[in-house]
Amino acid sequence: MREGGVYNAQIGKEKPLKINQDLLIEEAKRIRNQSLYARTRKERKKLRDAAIETFKRAIAYDPSDGRAYVGMGKIYVQQKEFAKARGVYEYGTRATGSENAYLWQAFATLERKAGNVQEARKYFDAALVANPKHAAAWHGWGELERAEGNYQRARDLFLKGVIKVPKSEASAHLYQSLGLMAMERGRYDEARKHFRDGANTEKGAKSAAIWQCWGLLEAECGENERARQCFKRGLEVCPKSKYCWLAWGRFEASIGNIQRARELIQRGVRLNPADRSLLQALARLEANDGNIRVARQYFAAGTKLDPSHQQNWQAWGVAEFRAGNIEKARELFQRGVWVRPESKDAAVGLQAWAILERKEGNIPLARELFKCSVKANPTNSKSWMSWAQMEEEIDNISRASELRNLCAQERAEEAIGMTDLSPASLVGLDATIRPILKRLSSLLKSESSTGVSDTITRTDEKGDLYETDSFVWAGDELVFSNGSGNDDDDDDDDDEF
Repeated sequence: MREGGVYNAQIGKEKPLKINQDLLIEEAKRIRNQSLYARTRKERKKLRDAAIETFKRAIAYDPSDGRAYVGMGKIYVQQKEFAKARGVYEYGTRATGSENAYLWQAFATLERKAGNVQEARKYFDAALVANPKHAAAWHGWGELERAEGNYQRARDLFLKGVIKVPKSEASAHLYQSLGLMAMERGRYDEARKHFRDGANTEKGAKSAAIWQCWGLLEAECGENERARQCFKRGLEVCPKSKYCWLAWGRFEASIGNIQRARELIQRGVRLNPADRSLLQALARLEANDGNIRVARQYFAAGTKLDPSHQQNWQAWGVAEFRAGNIEKARELFQRGVWVRPESKDAAVGLQAWAILERKEGNIPLARELFKCSVKANPTNSKSWMSWAQMEEEIDNISRASELRNLCAQERAEEAIGMTDLSPASLVGLDATIRPILKRLSSLLKSESSTGVSDTITRTDEKGDLYETDSFVWAGDELVFSNGSGNDDDDDDDDDEF
């Protein structure tokens, strides 16, 4: 970030009044949070720009206040402008004497999202050196290790956070993550204890995340009424919580209450009109209920909101595949992979595409896609096992056995490095996938082989209108026929001052 300009300009030589700085920071945060519920991309961008300018005014007023750097950097991260966010955090750490734990934690979260694991670890460590009681740093670092498959290390970090952070400042997210890890390993009593302990803290009682996860636990244990009570409690403390609406809706769908599930998720969509996950869940619900036409319109709305959301492309492709629309499914899988072929999320789309080709009898292509899938995410056991099943079906028993053994290894990444699975081990995933996609370009009649369109035009002849029973896409705007809620803002998982 440049020395000088808005970041170095101070108003006068006297120490700024804290009340004025606080008012600027709160106004910037209010505008930023308002942008989360904007109905159009244009409106969201306008609000975010206004928030950035307000944070810049706060920095100009008092460059030593780390809150403005954290707030502005978060907006850039939300917009995936990582270089700009990195510049803000670098300047902020210098301006605050490298002793601000909140800035280091925000910097670490940025690097984690950018895929720079080692840098993220370094910054989480710096945050805890600056303040050993900083709950968000303990939680963020633990989540990073958990995502990397280092479960014992993640659990240790969460437990240290619970011990180090005073009870009066206890973080609900530490208890939530401990409960989730226990739940994933089938230790339901231990998980329930963590959720209960978290809910008994001041912040935990007001955390929708705790109640949502506790509800999922009770649902998995078959305690349906307890699950509903937990979801309901989560929505009482945070009426807009997309996670509670989503979890409750999926739970009702899983026990056959399709109409109830539809109502819950639609309510969540009305309260969170810019949320892609809720739209995807609604689309999948309709597809599974046999309403493929309605499902297409929800999928189209989701991809219009966020063309980079790989899971939505993959889910849409699966829905078309099940409906027998093979060519359309191929096109959707391809578009999803093209968004970010180097990401772990690409593995699921590649696996689904491989299964399609296997069922269509294109074994060599299916094998190449499975190779790409396990390279994208070596810990995805479904990809390994689906690949092994295919090899077994064509009487390649020894290869199937080898793949199952690789899947069982604790460090599948090392196995890929030692086994000649694909050229990806030498030249990288992106270089492996691109030739495959190019070979399919003539088959798919893709309009472009370098990106994904921002809009979907196949569901409507006009190209800019998508209509369902609950909302209408008109150009860039999402218009609801049943009105919109005005509940309080959802929880912000990231720690702030």
